This record gives sequence, C-alpha cells and structure tokens, in this order.
Amino acid sequence: MVMTPRHIVMTMGPVAVAIILALILSFVIPLLVARYLFRRDLALSTLQALAIGSPAVPFIGTSVLAFLFGTVSASLITVSSITQNVFQLPLVMILMSVATGDKSQHISFGARVVNAIKQPVVWSPVIALIIVLADIHIPQTISMSLGLLGKASGGLALFAAGIVLYTRSIVITTATIITVIARNILVPGACYLILLKMGFSMEQIKEVVLTMAIPVGSIAIIIAMQYKTGEQEMASTMALSIIASIITMGGFIFLTF
Repeated sequence: MVMTPRHIVMTMGPVAVAIILALILSFVIPLLVARYLFRRDLALSTLQALAIGSPAVPFIGTSVLAFLFGTVSASLITVSSITQNVFQLPLVMILMSVATGDKSQHISFGARVVNAIKQPVVWSPVIALIIVLADIHIPQTISMSLGLLGKASGGLALFAAGIVLYTRSIVITTATIITVIARNILVPGACYLILLKMGFSMEQIKEVVLTMAIPVGSIAIIIAMQYKTGEQEMASTMALSIIASIITMGGFIFLTF
C-alpha cells in the first residue's frame, strides 16, 4: 500500500466513491443482519460480514481486473485495498477482540478496543495511507521487503485454507450458502441496479460491478484462524465462493460487456 502513487489516490472519482460505499455497506449491513436478525454471536457475525464485504480484490484483482480493464485496474485495486485495510480490517480486529476476549478477566470494553488498536494489522494500514497522501517515498530496499511480505500473505492464507479443508472437509450450511450468495450475486447485483438507476455510465458500472463480483477474500480465513473461531466455516465459504465465481462472475461479465 505504501508503494501506491499519490496521484492514483487523489484522482479517484465517482467509481471510487461507489466502490468505497459498496465495500462499507456490504460489510456493515450483513454484520447487523447476522447479529440481530439471525442472532449469531459477535465473532461469527463479524467473520460472515467480512466474507461478504471483503472480496479478494488485492489478490484476484491483479489478474482478472488487469485483463478486463488494463491500466484502470490499478485504481480499482488501490481504492478497494485502502478501504479494506483502513476501514474494514481495524473494525474487524476490534470486534473480534471484544467478542473473543476472556470475560473472566473483567477487562472493560474500552481496554479491549485499545488492545486491538495496538496490533500492527490495525495501525499499519493507517500509517501507510498517511505516507501515501504525504507523498513520502520509501527506500526501494524497504518497499521491496514489504512487498514480499504482502505477496506472501495471500498464498499463506490459501495454504492454511487447504489444510483446514483437508482436516475438516467442506461443510455446506445455511450460513455458508447465504454468504456465498450474498458475496457472489447479491452485492454485485445490487451495485448494478443502484448505479444503473443513478445514471452511471455502463463503463463505470462495469468497473464497480466486476470489482464487487470477485469472490471471498482470504482475509476472512486469516482472522478466523488468528482468533480460532469459525475456521471451517470461513474456509468452506471461500472454497465454495471461488468455485461458484466461475459461473457468477462470468455471468456479470456477460451482463456488463
């Protein structure tokens, strides 16, 4: 993220706003629905919302979106990554810390929030965004090291998902089905209808919809394994979402092109 040119961040227009709102709302709304309508516990509600609202744009987008949109894909990937890292991830870490904390220790809510904020995965994206906006150039040796670590995370998450699925197998439950349908169909479908109604051009609609049609990201598994909660559900959800995306994303490409 620190290697993102500032002009890309500063020149993002209506498409960027649409993607930001889509990512935020597709996380917040499922979180509230899972927690208060389906009465799931806070940890599982948070993970399910993350799976729905956080497509694998930083990983799959680099190949799929680059092929579909060329150089424009850099802006789509950048705005998605910034929103996920600066808004979604810190909030997820705070909620998971509160949900999985040891209640017997009588630690206050504020203390749990502070403990979550202290984690590098929460504050490092914010610092990265500040560095980008301030146009501070990171030495190449440091940026290459950070890039190497960043590229490894996706592969490690997929490897971890494979281990979880090997030891526990894929489970198809109501929760996984709902998550896959929401992630692969409802979110990009809603984006298509709303943006069409708002008068966006078909080119803009295409960019937003196909960005949001990307399947579940590996971050859900990373968080699930870190907090030892819902690992099998998240691994199964990601596997089913990726398999289903062959049809669903292909359908949205057909719809918009």
